[in-house]
Amino acid sequence: MADQHPALDDPAIAYADALRRLLPKRIFLVRHGESEGNADHTLYRTKADNRIELTERGSKQAEEVGLRIKQIIGDEKADIYVSPFQRTLQTARGARKCLEEQIRHAHVEPRIREQEFGNLQGEEFDAYRQEQQKVGRFWYRFPTGESGADVYDRVSSWWEVHIAKHNVKSHREPVDNVIVFTHGLTMRILLMVVFNWSPNTFSTVWNAGNCDVYILKKDMDLPATYPYQLDAEEGDMPKSTAHWLVQLADGETKKFNVDNYLSLPQPRTKQFGPAKEMLQEQHGIDPADVIHIDFFGGKFEKFA
Repeated sequence: MADQHPALDDPAIAYADALRRLLPKRIFLVRHGESEGNADHTLYRTKADNRIELTERGSKQAEEVGLRIKQIIGDEKADIYVSPFQRTLQTARGARKCLEEQIRHAHVEPRIREQEFGNLQGEEFDAYRQEQQKVGRFWYRFPTGESGADVYDRVSSWWEVHIAKHNVKSHREPVDNVIVFTHGLTMRILLMVVFNWSPNTFSTVWNAGNCDVYILKKDMDLPATYPYQLDAEEGDMPKSTAHWLVQLADGETKKFNVDNYLSLPQPRTKQFGPAKEMLQEQHGIDPADVIHIDFFGGKFEKFA
């Protein structure tokens, strides 16, 4: 038998290592199919968010995403977590049509529901949306509702209790696949939890499309508590756009929108060299002409 790593003699470290090894092989994050609210944004004024259902197109997308997942996992077993909103429940039902024999357990989980926007309708809500743009989506809390930070708290709690220890149950066999039917913002928050994104990085990431699938694939060679990476071959990839304030050698300061911000290694705001290369690739800026990059786009007076 090969010698055990000396650190594993510590029970706490051995336990943490065991948790890592027992993590599911894949975690599928699935946004619901097209909903009535996606098709008609005024519907939120007259119908409660949790009661919004799928459109006919959304129902078709749900069945298609089930087939897509089936082609990836083959005959492997899977567990499901689903937000209790009607649009996510209906997406899960549609997806299960070609996965039914493989679903071991299904859990309705309130902590992965959509952000609560409060009991607001009409022009009043539009005004709060504008205020949200100023404060930031992660930080702004709607009156009688939630901020992105509030969603982070409940989502991270769910992850630590149910995903980090999903296969640590004496009454169940471990499972390789977990499928999570949820919402666009919740998916971004989940990625924030797994990959330790900052609020600034979170703010650059676009919402997923209806029935987009982000696949977290386990790689035990990664030195992380949750050793997952996004599978770009079989899953969709989140898009990201940052807004930088760039000081140039001629004394001019310009704003640039920079796509694929997530491709920068962490900590991203310290990657001056790679950032200059991105400016050259996307905007034709000579790296030698870049004196300084404000990665926060001028939001803070003392950024350095």
